[in-house]
Amino acid sequence: MATIQQLFGELERHVKREEHDKVLTISDKILKLAPKDKDALHCKAITLIRLERYSDALSILNRQLEGKFVFEKAYCLYRTNQLSDGALLIENKRKELQASGAGQLPWDLRHLEAQMLYRMERYQECIELYAEMLKDTPKTDDSYNDILTNFNACKAAVLYTGETPDDRWQIEDVTNTTYELSFNSACARISKGDYNQALKLLEEAKELCRKTLSEYDEVEIEQELAIIVVQTAYVYQLLGRIEQARELYHSVLKAKALEVTVPAVAANNLVTIQKEDDLFDSSKKIKTATTKALGVKFFSSQKRAIAMNELLLSLYQNKFVACRDSARQLLKSQPENDALYLILAATMHKQKKTAKALEDLKEYAEARPESVAIQFAIVQLELMQGQDYTAAIESLTRFLKRLPKEEQHRPGYVALLVWLYDQAGQGEKGVDVLSEASAVWTNSSKGSKAMPSTLLRQTAAFKLRSHRYKEAAKDYEELVRSDPSDPASIAGLIMAYSEFEPALAEKYGASLPEMRSALALDVEALEKVVPGLKREYVSTENTSAGGGGLSGRRPLGAGSRPRRTGARKSKKRKPLLPKSFNASNPGTPDPERWLPKRDRAAARLARTRKTGAGSRRDMGKGPQGVNMEGGGIGGTGSARIAGREHIAPAPIAEATPTKAEEVVDVASVAKAKSASSNANKKKKGKGKSKW
Repeated sequence: MATIQQLFGELERHVKREEHDKVLTISDKILKLAPKDKDALHCKAITLIRLERYSDALSILNRQLEGKFVFEKAYCLYRTNQLSDGALLIENKRKELQASGAGQLPWDLRHLEAQMLYRMERYQECIELYAEMLKDTPKTDDSYNDILTNFNACKAAVLYTGETPDDRWQIEDVTNTTYELSFNSACARISKGDYNQALKLLEEAKELCRKTLSEYDEVEIEQELAIIVVQTAYVYQLLGRIEQARELYHSVLKAKALEVTVPAVAANNLVTIQKEDDLFDSSKKIKTATTKALGVKFFSSQKRAIAMNELLLSLYQNKFVACRDSARQLLKSQPENDALYLILAATMHKQKKTAKALEDLKEYAEARPESVAIQFAIVQLELMQGQDYTAAIESLTRFLKRLPKEEQHRPGYVALLVWLYDQAGQGEKGVDVLSEASAVWTNSSKGSKAMPSTLLRQTAAFKLRSHRYKEAAKDYEELVRSDPSDPASIAGLIMAYSEFEPALAEKYGASLPEMRSALALDVEALEKVVPGLKREYVSTENTSAGGGGLSGRRPLGAGSRPRRTGARKSKKRKPLLPKSFNASNPGTPDPERWLPKRDRAAARLARTRKTGAGSRRDMGKGPQGVNMEGGGIGGTGSARIAGREHIAPAPIAEATPTKAEEVVDVASVAKAKSASSNANKKKKGKGKSKW
């Protein structure tokens, strides 16, 4: 039996050769002899990690090596998606080192902690950690660009979530360094809405990727390029260049051996492009983005977007029960997502159960009284259900009273309420709402805020339509004072003054800008045109001698068509006659002219000649050889005609072999044919890329 020393020697030999299965076998033999040998346990745990058996490795590290090998244990927690436990383990190690005065965490633990924070979407803490690591790393170090790449990825992720990054971490484009840095800079530009600059950076990343991986195989290069191509297609989609985006997404889905998240994102985005078109294809593609393997790889925002697309697809396919059940299940984890409540109401409304949808929305509004989306959906359904403006006004007024006072008079809310009052025929109340909003913003303008010009312009326009010209003039005067070059405000002021102070209207008329591209218009002709009449006619007094002062119409211009007088004459339709009809010699009409052609005598005779007895159709019919002398098959005389002699069968000829040169080699012909067909096929160009 081998001793422990001999087993350790054999273990070292297998470790150097990276024979992991044999390492496990030898480690187990050692642990049978010495169950608490830390070196054997550590060796077995590391081997399990290399074999990606993280749970087995974690069980050894937790039970038999408790308190030691923190990095290995944290790494196993990270790979098994136990991110909170892993981050807590590293944080406890940091506190322990600080208490003992041993300094900072080791480099590997700091890097692993940053990765965990990024996966947990704690981006601000991650940025702080990477910033410290950049300070401690010289720029000439090989790991500097890797840290900088992750640092920029965190900043781009902060912008994607809608948060504002700290002023210390300004977003700057890092170009012509590595393709990863260019890609992350492009992502930051996308989150800012600068799509054209993002496209330039993505093209740069593509070129750098090809240059960096020039020694690799084309398949491996395309695997790296796939994520850049998907991001480029996403930018095209945001810019409205749908066909280019669709083409790139399809090219990614056709590629092989890609990382699972890349085709999943492409498939999800294709579903959003197709919308209600080709729902069967969309249902197949959405399955690519909803596999269980992707659950731990996507971030929460990505999971939410894919789940919403899946719900909308079910709604488009009229799968109301599945859509409703999935939405309720998602509400348990996303109770703040207003879109889920709207989808639940949409399932009822699409089944023509608008009253039930409205009832459900009101229940949701009680649960989420601050939700603007739910409240506006209630107003919309009340308008769709018989144009009930009164109910819509009550719902909106009730919602506005729940809001803080500074939020109740926002321009959007005021505009909607005024429109509802206007549609309900309660214009006076609409004016009161506008006056109240104007007073609130005027009082608040004494402080830091100023009254929005959009609200003041809406107020003035509504007062002008309501024939409150003096009040409208005051509002337009304030708008002109704030911006004397605004032609819309000047025009409104002139319209208001023209109703009660024409002199002031003429005074402000000189302030209107001149028409730079004025057309040569006939003012007199324009004044004579009456709206609603045809272009060539105008109403005028008939001053002709015989008119007698009666009101009539006259044509405009010399080329106009004169007015028709009297009753309209009915046109008689010409009778239908045969093509060969001669009016001077009509002859005797065909008595069968009223019958369809198929029923006439000529047609019946033609059919008899073609298909009757003795016609050509019967020639050659019957069994084989029926028309041959002697009849029968093979001349056997089985169908003898009266008095005919029996024809003896011909003697069977002796089979003679053909010459060797005349024998056809079927295999060689088939081989030659396949060779020629392969020669005609287009060969794939080696190294040629679709991207």
